[in-house]
Amino acid sequence: RPTRLMVYDLHTLQNRFYLHGNAIASLQTAIPLLKDKIFNNSSKIDAIAFPDDGAAKRFSSMFISEKNIEIIICGKSRDDDKRKVVIQTGNAKGRNVVIIDDLVQTGGTLYETAKVLVEGGAESVSAFVTHAVFPNDSWKRFSKGGDRSNYISKFWVTNSNPTVTNRILTDDGMFEVLDIMDLIVNDL
Repeated sequence: RPTRLMVYDLHTLQNRFYLHGNAIASLQTAIPLLKDKIFNNSSKIDAIAFPDDGAAKRFSSMFISEKNIEIIICGKSRDDDKRKVVIQTGNAKGRNVVIIDDLVQTGGTLYETAKVLVEGGAESVSAFVTHAVFPNDSWKRFSKGGDRSNYISKFWVTNSNPTVTNRILTDDGMFEVLDIMDLIVNDL
């Protein structure tokens, strides 16, 4: 009988083929945790943005059926030696946007995506990632007063990496750590 390995929001889908023989990857998602936050009566979120085609391919189908939700897909382009994020499809003007991705490390891509969305007329920008890697406590750059706090107003992460998320300060309201345990129990 093969071993079942549950994986949440796998970064590269072809990695599931790394397992073979006596292991089967069971692909799961933490998006229901975000949906509980943004599709309630008090949320103003009316647009979902993806920082690149990879995130759009992984997550956009989970929002197709949602009414009045603008889907915005961004992409990275090169301008000489600089990486530049641009809006490829969708319109951020007047929207309250949440950027969705599978993981964050230093947050450069999320920051640049948020900046482009604000420049494109977004009223507010939030972010959600399943896996908060944040090496060297780089999450602090997004906290109030940090050098990356000016475009993202709310940052949701799951506790899939508790060694990091247990250190994230949530007092200033910027970060909210969503508990993934109920999802894991239900998915078992």
